Amino acid sequence: MIVLSNNRRKINWNIVVNALIMHYLMALIIIKWPLGRWFFQQVSNLVVGLLDFAQVGAQFVYGFIAEPPKICNLSSVFIFTSLQTLIYFAAVVAILFHFGIIQVALAKASFFMKLLIGTTTIESLYVWACAFLGMSEAPLVIAPYMSKLTDSELFAVLTSGFSCTGGTVFAAYMQLGACPEYLLTASILSAPLSLACSKMMFPEEDIPQMKDEDLHLEHGEKKTFFDTICSAGVAMVPSVFAIGASLVVVISLLALLDAVMEYLGVLIGFEGWTFQMLFGYAFFPLAYMMGVTDVEQTLKVAQLMGTKTAVNEFVAYKNLGELQKTNELHPKSVLIATYALCGFSNFGSTGIQIEIIGGLAPLRKSRISQFILLSLCAGSISCFLNAAVAGILVTTPTICSSANSNSTCFTIPS
Repeated sequence: MIVLSNNRRKINWNIVVNALIMHYLMALIIIKWPLGRWFFQQVSNLVVGLLDFAQVGAQFVYGFIAEPPKICNLSSVFIFTSLQTLIYFAAVVAILFHFGIIQVALAKASFFMKLLIGTTTIESLYVWACAFLGMSEAPLVIAPYMSKLTDSELFAVLTSGFSCTGGTVFAAYMQLGACPEYLLTASILSAPLSLACSKMMFPEEDIPQMKDEDLHLEHGEKKTFFDTICSAGVAMVPSVFAIGASLVVVISLLALLDAVMEYLGVLIGFEGWTFQMLFGYAFFPLAYMMGVTDVEQTLKVAQLMGTKTAVNEFVAYKNLGELQKTNELHPKSVLIATYALCGFSNFGSTGIQIEIIGGLAPLRKSRISQFILLSLCAGSISCFLNAAVAGILVTTPTICSSANSNSTCFTIPS
């Protein structure tokens, strides 16, 4: 990160060190301290229970498609099962916003972040907003102030967007087989770490224009309660189908690329080449440094990291879930991979960030385009460092039973 820094002489090491210390202390509390670990286990259980209610509505609307019979080798329809959770959870988040609960939580969290690390109010607020809401919704929280951000603050916003994960996609990742406890912990720990990475790669050189008294968070939209619920669910429908369509395209193109790579390999006398294999070799050193020391396991984790970066995290978590079901990954490999994949740091998200944040601050769009690749690198490093710390601190990693369950199924006679 120092090598890639925009101005190494201007790095504020007090902020960087404070952010890294805060990240490590939070990791110790959440992962090593028995009371903290118990608390977050209870929170993850509550989140799982909350998300399970989405299937009640899905089963009523779609019938047996949302709860198919347990036929062996027959998978459920992803868009009618896992992705329906996004619609339900979007309504839950909208309700919390309507009553001002998320606004209060963001204000308190950003205050302590600013106090303990030394970052500006807008940076501190955004990293927690991103952890709660995700890359697409969090910019709306600071939309009125986007044009006033310094270049360093803008870079921190972009980095946080790549390193965080949102509540709605959190539900989809869990349905794909990721452990909710790992996802929740990774989302929280990404906040201070993304600030540390961004401030090393793009330190502050200007005087921030935003003051504490200039920042105002409105408590809820000017809508009725029922209007809030309905509009939030309806607004999420295009996103659900957009995710489904992108997965169709991406997975199909990956299959095409695998076929091309395999054909080229056969022509020159090397069989078994795949596009995923290239990812594995490219990210192998990083996966090894993160704590996956077995060669075969390192290659599999590296392939997942490459898939997440070059394609998107949905495909990577889908592949991770399949590897868990077939017991091809050790528990520690699953732990490190889950943390490393937990973020929006992929090339597809660069366009989303440019359009969303650039749309809120049109005059800064050119600067956003200049920063986008470097901030993607910073966001990726944040996710990978998060995974490395988790690999060090978690002594007895486990594989979630939901991802590794072998439910009783029946075979249809031919």
